[in-house]
Amino acid sequence: MAITTDKGQNIMQKMYSDNGKVRMELSMQGMQMVMIVRPDLQKVYSVMVAQKMVMEMPYDAEKYKKMMVASSGPQGKIEVVGPDTVEGVVCTKYKVTSEKNNKVFLFWVDVANKAPVKMMAEDNSVTMVWKNYKAGPQDAALFDPPADYKVMTMPAMPGGAPGGGGQ
Repeated sequence: MAITTDKGQNIMQKMYSDNGKVRMELSMQGMQMVMIVRPDLQKVYSVMVAQKMVMEMPYDAEKYKKMMVASSGPQGKIEVVGPDTVEGVVCTKYKVTSEKNNKVFLFWVDVANKAPVKMMAEDNSVTMVWKNYKAGPQDAALFDPPADYKVMTMPAMPGGAPGGGGQ
């Protein structure tokens, strides 16, 4: 996903998912961050690539759920706008009016595979474009921290990150 803000900030994010396990890779201003969520192991790994370190935190299902809902886009009233084409993909365009602040977002969803293609705030404050979407099995190694990285176990902290680690 390529995210662009009205302030000129460019963020690249990759996301992998397989049977509840999730890996999110974020690249911003030359920094790379990776989070691996493993509900099956009750662990969350925050991978610090530059330092070759991993912070292991307990998995907190409620905090993780809230984070995933927030990152999935605005919740609110959804209206179908109609057919459209984005990045050469035939889409259905939707208008979503946020429940929280009445902010309006436009979403384009691929008609063939029901995957998101683009989301844009109507005020142009942020645009997200999903690229190279591929459905199918994922490499199991994506959901494990790199074997050659130092792992530090962090205790759960109230009000912290999805794993409880207070990032």
